Amino acid sequence: MLIVESQSMDVYRNLAVEEYLMDRVQDCGPILFLWRSDCAVVIGKNQNPWRECRLDLMEQDGVPLARRISGGGTVYHDAGNLNYCVIVNRETYREDDAYDMVKQALARFGIAAERTGKSNLSMNGLKFSGNAFAFRHGRALHHGTLLLNTDLERLNRYLGPVVGGIETHAIASVPADVTNLDLEAGAVMDALKDTFHAVYGGLIVNQSDAGLDEKELLVLRDRQVSEVWRYEATPRFDVECGGVRLDVVKGRVCGGEYDGRSFREIALSFGCQID
Repeated sequence: MLIVESQSMDVYRNLAVEEYLMDRVQDCGPILFLWRSDCAVVIGKNQNPWRECRLDLMEQDGVPLARRISGGGTVYHDAGNLNYCVIVNRETYREDDAYDMVKQALARFGIAAERTGKSNLSMNGLKFSGNAFAFRHGRALHHGTLLLNTDLERLNRYLGPVVGGIETHAIASVPADVTNLDLEAGAVMDALKDTFHAVYGGLIVNQSDAGLDEKELLVLRDRQVSEVWRYEATPRFDVECGGVRLDVVKGRVCGGEYDGRSFREIALSFGCQID
């Protein structure tokens, strides 16, 4: 089994590391990847960023948008949020194992975590962790957030629809009241490493992400940063704009006076108040 700790606060690099570990690191048993990032908003693979986050405020404040390879809803990241990622072979994956790993780790701090909704962990009815999943090439990836000391004011500032009237089959986030655990990241990471070993077993090899192939990571990071991935991967949708119904495919408008234009440019030019 392998434990990797990130030395970077770059959300795009860390998402690239997750993909790298899933697709390129084989035959080492279960993998645990732990990381944090600077302020960012991360949407699920099948989500619409205009419906999920306030892109105008993010642009104004210099907050990056990222899209991960897993499904699920939109989450806010900052240095007070700890992300964990478990990767195992598909045939041995059990959803309960990853949740049990986190619950056992938090129990050390007197926190009785419970599963709520489709994929959340909560304390006293308040969500502190959202989880998402990806399956490909015979591998399973289960990852989640842990709100330790996150700026909840900024979380609420950036999460929510910026464009109204969107009709789409894209996955929608399910709002929930959230809370911080008020725990120190280093202590939680140590507890997670211990319970990862307890739940999954095997000989542990620890390393930092500095030991990974930087050339391959750069290719994956470049894709993460690209507008093709962040915006144009959005599922097809319709939206009302100036009395005209626009059909948006791969981030670009099909038909009407805006034919061929990037919807991102149009939305920002309207102050993102299209309805």
